[in-house]
Amino acid sequence: MSRAGATFQEMLESWFLAWLMGHRGLSPQTVASYRDSFKLLLRWLDEERGIRPEDVVFDDVGRDSVVAFLDWLRDGRGCSAKTVNCRLCAIKSFAGYVACECPERSAWAKSISSVKQRREARPALDFLTPDEVRMVADACDAGTFEGRRDSMMVMLMFNTGFRVTEVVELRASSFAFGGSACRVTTVGKGRKERSVPLWAETSAAVAAYMDEARIAGDAYLLPGRNVGHLTRSGARSRLDAAFVRASKSNPALRKKRCTPHTMRHSTAMAMLAAGVDLSTIAIWLGHESVSTTHKYMVADMEMKERALERAASRNPFGSMAKTKRYVPDSGLLGFLESL
Repeated sequence: MSRAGATFQEMLESWFLAWLMGHRGLSPQTVASYRDSFKLLLRWLDEERGIRPEDVVFDDVGRDSVVAFLDWLRDGRGCSAKTVNCRLCAIKSFAGYVACECPERSAWAKSISSVKQRREARPALDFLTPDEVRMVADACDAGTFEGRRDSMMVMLMFNTGFRVTEVVELRASSFAFGGSACRVTTVGKGRKERSVPLWAETSAAVAAYMDEARIAGDAYLLPGRNVGHLTRSGARSRLDAAFVRASKSNPALRKKRCTPHTMRHSTAMAMLAAGVDLSTIAIWLGHESVSTTHKYMVADMEMKERALERAASRNPFGSMAKTKRYVPDSGLLGFLESL
């Protein structure tokens, strides 16, 4: 039904309540991200343009204003291109909704949709090898309850490849034990449910922890101190502490970084190295498309080397020796090779 004549405020409320939370049923995290985007936009209009939130009209949020707002996020708040693009995504989503509900605003919506995303730097993919993951798990103090919990959390993150939000929101009822192993079910992005099996070692660690902590039923697996469950930052803090301890006795780790998402990358890379196909990895990780999972193949140097060896028979420049792993030279030659 057309909402001709609706104000900016009315459309914004309808977009959040009727569309995002009602029709689409987006996760609380996504809704919160969109909310924060518009809080920042309204704050910017108030402080930079002198327009109070209750007085904002569509013309105040034109293309030029949106571009200026994005520049302010980058220059005034020091936001990364990825963050700026997330804010732009929220504004474009709202504009698309307005175009459907208020056809007379189509020109306005089209001008917003023409705003280009900022170019993002794409750093090399961070991941740990299975041996390095074991080092992090072993660095947790098995003599304390907190240490055993953290070790279990590391094992669970690597085994499942779950996002950190999915891990901290797990409950005792999320696990289905049977014999020496079990499976765990989570609800990921888009409210999509998926289950993955656990290794016997991970199952044993989870079962022992749940028994010791007396966690059962709908109780959270990782309860927080003043909140229902451990927060995402809390989980990262525990992982950071374990990684720092592991780095002290394993110098090779000092050149790497470890976050909950690094553990997720590590799961995918371990599967890829074991010969698991991209489609299966995409399903395991809960990716919407295999194209998202393709980045792991790009990051796998061993796979590239195997591909080069298989192509040796078609080398037009003569016989080809077995490819050796590339090791950069030190000093000036290393510098020149890196250019």
